[in-house]
Amino acid sequence: MTRLAAPAALPRVRMGVLMAVLMSTALILALGAAAEAQALRKGDQTAGPATVVDGQSFDIKSDRFRLWGIDTPERGTSCARNGRRWKPADDAAAALRRCVGGKTVTCRVWKAERKWFRDIQVSECWTDDGLDVGECMVRSGWATDYTCYSGGYYQDLETEARNKGIGV
Repeated sequence: MTRLAAPAALPRVRMGVLMAVLMSTALILALGAAAEAQALRKGDQTAGPATVVDGQSFDIKSDRFRLWGIDTPERGTSCARNGRRWKPADDAAAALRRCVGGKTVTCRVWKAERKWFRDIQVSECWTDDGLDVGECMVRSGWATDYTCYSGGYYQDLETEARNKGIGV
């Protein structure tokens, strides 16, 4: 007759797995609390090289910034241009790269939004040569004035770009 393993060994293995899960959860919560303690608040400024995410967002260090007062085509949006299908979001991101490329970008936080477990800092940003990054995007035609944030701040620049037939 074959003997089965002692039943006492099974709870010891489960207890080890349970302890590992509890320790991992405690570590994740502690790291989350530390990150929350370092969150940017309205009026805070940060500066550094920007890594473009899309036409209106970029990262500086580990913080994500969304440009205040503008709106750009969303990823996945497509339309017709010269009889062909066109995805303007890629061109808008390229335009933002041209606006911030090789420069130090400084951002002043207006408000924080929480999306997909991440804080996004809605911010007014400018480059080290004094260029308003939102203005650069609207003037080049790759962004529109987002009046619910800006109150029409970039409206004249949007009209200028539209009259010139540039960008979107």
